[in-house]
Amino acid sequence: MNRSALLYSLLFSLLAGTWACRGEPAAEGKAPERPTPSEEEWLVVRRANFQLREEPGNEGLAIRGLQPGERALSLGEQSTFSTALQLEGKAYDEPWLLVQMEDGNQGWVYALAFLDTLGGGPGLPLTIRLHSLFGAGLTERITLYREAFEQAYTAEMVAQALSMARSLRDTLAPVLALRALQTDKPENLFWLKEALPALAPHLTGDGRTYYLFMDYRPYLSLARDSEGAADDAFIAFCLMAYPEDSIEYFYPSWAFQADEKQVHSLLGRGLHFQFLKELDKLLPYQDLFGEEIGQFRQQLLNDITGASVTYWESREKAVAELDSILQAGFRVLGADGQQALEARRRQFEDPEKYGISFNYRSGIYNK
Repeated sequence: MNRSALLYSLLFSLLAGTWACRGEPAAEGKAPERPTPSEEEWLVVRRANFQLREEPGNEGLAIRGLQPGERALSLGEQSTFSTALQLEGKAYDEPWLLVQMEDGNQGWVYALAFLDTLGGGPGLPLTIRLHSLFGAGLTERITLYREAFEQAYTAEMVAQALSMARSLRDTLAPVLALRALQTDKPENLFWLKEALPALAPHLTGDGRTYYLFMDYRPYLSLARDSEGAADDAFIAFCLMAYPEDSIEYFYPSWAFQADEKQVHSLLGRGLHFQFLKELDKLLPYQDLFGEEIGQFRQQLLNDITGASVTYWESREKAVAELDSILQAGFRVLGADGQQALEARRRQFEDPEKYGISFNYRSGIYNK
């Protein structure tokens, strides 16, 4: 199984548990219990001739007509499909939102009813879009993360915001994967970058599923302005791992993606040695970045010792770097890591027996 397939397997294995984070629709005829909404939470009907319906879609039974100026609150549900509509010479393709009107009536409304189509004004408010996509609980988590990011002025606060970002990313990724399964058409969700500072939306190869990657450059700015050196050192390491544009990707700089299906370890170029050396320098900051240091350590070990790993460089170069790593005795490896590398080194002596392939760079496997 290639590494992309492993990523998708991980995402979909998390779907059932994570989806439970979404709120359920309010019971019929009862208003949901929620704090008094602020003015920006209200959706205002801007167009005439739209209906409040019992079900999403034009086939849903109409409850009543809507008048411009009426207000509604999103109940956090959005249809898994969109409806194409031609209006005043323009083409629209919007979803349906479950809302509660000011008079207490609940139902589904085509989202275009709330958009200022004549004036070319903004789309749905960011909070409404998040609430419709993720539900109330996750929207609150996103809001808390944004506040933590914007208020981080010490190394400890930067570390906390970074931890929140990773946790939030790991929660939202399977929700987005499930939505891709339920949605008939590809969606444009790149607006999530506006809502999630330092998290970059990425549309995967299937053209439907979005994934969120860490963007370390905004954190570099936070670290430079913060009190303390720990965050500066850690973010510098992250930028080493993802130097091209500061955005985390499926494969860090010690791996080479030859094509959509093949990824090879770059053991033999000295990169693994250098990254383990830098991780050792980060050990004094384990109280703040211990989890992240451990994750990078494991990625490096997996890229050397993984059962399905193939190597871009020759056996001689890979052996030379592995020997250098073993002789260095990096503390970050720990006893278990050192033992795993020693076992791999023994396997390098008889690569055919263990199904280990080197020297993909030469092109010998393409013949």
